Amino acid sequence: MPLLPSEPETTQSPEPEPTAVASSEPSWPRVLATTVQLWLRRRRLRTRAAILVLVLVLAAGSGVALARQASTGPAAGHRGADQALTPGAAASSQAADWAAAQVSRSATLSCDPAMCSALQQRGFPASNLVIMRPDALDPLDSNLMVVTATLRTELGSPLASVYAPVVLATFGTGSAAIEIRAIAPEGAASYLTQFRADFATRKSVGTELLLSPDIHADPPASGQLSAGHVDSRLIATIGIMAALHPVHLVSFGDASPGASPEVPLRSVLLYGVAHGATAGTALLDSLRALLLAQHPPYRPAGVRIVRLVTGQSALRIWFTAPEPLGLLNASQPVVKISSP
Repeated sequence: MPLLPSEPETTQSPEPEPTAVASSEPSWPRVLATTVQLWLRRRRLRTRAAILVLVLVLAAGSGVALARQASTGPAAGHRGADQALTPGAAASSQAADWAAAQVSRSATLSCDPAMCSALQQRGFPASNLVIMRPDALDPLDSNLMVVTATLRTELGSPLASVYAPVVLATFGTGSAAIEIRAIAPEGAASYLTQFRADFATRKSVGTELLLSPDIHADPPASGQLSAGHVDSRLIATIGIMAALHPVHLVSFGDASPGASPEVPLRSVLLYGVAHGATAGTALLDSLRALLLAQHPPYRPAGVRIVRLVTGQSALRIWFTAPEPLGLLNASQPVVKISSP
């Protein structure tokens, strides 16, 4: 279901947290934990997805409160006149735009001097850029690498076989193509094993979520979730929201052209359902506040209230790249719950 033309489809940097309203009522973590426990008890769910929902809601911290102020959208990104550039320059501009908008500011990127300069000009922290030079070509201390023609030539076959086997996005074609690749710190074989296991888990837990009577989905969204094409952080987020209120999934997506087949989608468009009808913006404001109060890596990069062409209000939720691997592995929980 498309947005109105005035609503941008691309996502940018995280929005500021909404102002919280002080209250003398019981803390939200306690209220949310009780809500989820009752929800699980009613449905007698014992899946990893249900366990993860409870863990994440408890991990939200003490800062969760209902948001009273209106949502604002992400800032407009850098837009260049790519049509007037040479193929190589256009690909470079597009790759820099994508990385500046879609990559976490806490991630470390390896890049050649020209690309690092372009990223810094677009606001990416200089301290998180590792300049690759002919005498310093080891990217293993980075999270991602922006692979230009120069780096592709200098690194040769070890680029995919040793350093970075998975492509997150590609811009341009042929010798002018520029790729954003995920670094494999323990080697390509180990990384691919974890990457494929993560895909299988996303597929399993996503399928489990669709069994919940509180999660409805349009056919394309249902297919993407059950096929393992959805980011694990989004899967957890959907579980949190459905534990509190029924939701309807409209679509998943993000702007990641030319990505490897199993790279997950990092954004979702959804709305709340109340007694068979679309819930109002008050509920969406509350859910938005809940999500923005989560701790990393489960805090979205942004949550925006948007309007569909049907007039319905919905939430667009997005995360930045790269997706951490293994978040849905119940035997190795990422979130720790402190004793009261």
